[in-house]
Amino acid sequence: MTSVKKVILETADWVVGPNTRDIAGDAWRRLFGSGDPEMRPLKNRFSNHRRCFVIGNGPSLKAMDLRSLANEFTIGANSFYKHPHAASIGLKFLCIFDPHFMLDESRSVEWHRTIERELPNTSLVIHELARPLVAKYRLYTGRSVYYARAGFQTRRAALVDFDFCRPRNIGMTTGSAIAIPLAVYLGFKEICLIGFDCNWLADTGASYHFYDKHEQFPEFDSIAKDGRGIGYEGFLNIIRREFESHRLIRSKAESLGVRIVNATEGGLLDAYPRASYASYFSPQSEHVSSLPES
Repeated sequence: MTSVKKVILETADWVVGPNTRDIAGDAWRRLFGSGDPEMRPLKNRFSNHRRCFVIGNGPSLKAMDLRSLANEFTIGANSFYKHPHAASIGLKFLCIFDPHFMLDESRSVEWHRTIERELPNTSLVIHELARPLVAKYRLYTGRSVYYARAGFQTRRAALVDFDFCRPRNIGMTTGSAIAIPLAVYLGFKEICLIGFDCNWLADTGASYHFYDKHEQFPEFDSIAKDGRGIGYEGFLNIIRREFESHRLIRSKAESLGVRIVNATEGGLLDAYPRASYASYFSPQSEHVSSLPES
């Protein structure tokens, strides 16, 4: 968020209050905002598949055997290709929403080229700021690439919008802003989360990913190594809004008849009911089947 936008939003909160600001922002977004119209055909396209796995990149993923997901519908985020089972899963969608990855820098191009190579059959949903980078370097040629636009953030569950033809209005990370909403938009009725540890501040010197090092972006190795000037207070605010986003997502999803379950092994995210990851693959599983309905 730019400093100007931050000042505007904080002033709006002080002058009219967050509820009025949310309603006005939602009206503005619906009237004048737009997302990617090419995503319209994706709405409810996979509603007959029933369930989907959304994969975060938290440390818990490091010890997990993900090969059972080869026959499941999966959505991942950012550098998921680093997982040893990434190639065998056949990830359907990869989401990238941090503008940091869209800058016209050699390391950004190298990172996107790595994704191209490691996940050759995966479709992408990425931040609209990536358009110039994708066009200039001819990235993801022959792939389905969709663009998501950031919008005003809401703090009311009723205003959470999963429609990707409009700007995103929820979430502070790729997982909450894009990956989980995408699963809802695609029509899944049960969404299982894994790797959503949300443990960024548990140990500021440790990696908050399942991998220890990021070759192109070492500032994401840990909170302590992040040199972007956010500061501890800034991270506290971001993380508070992230947990709030998950609570709002759950509430809105439930109103639509969508169940989101957190099967992360451990972690701090408590916005969703918990389930065992292994239980999804038990013959006596109570979870809905991944197979299309007849």
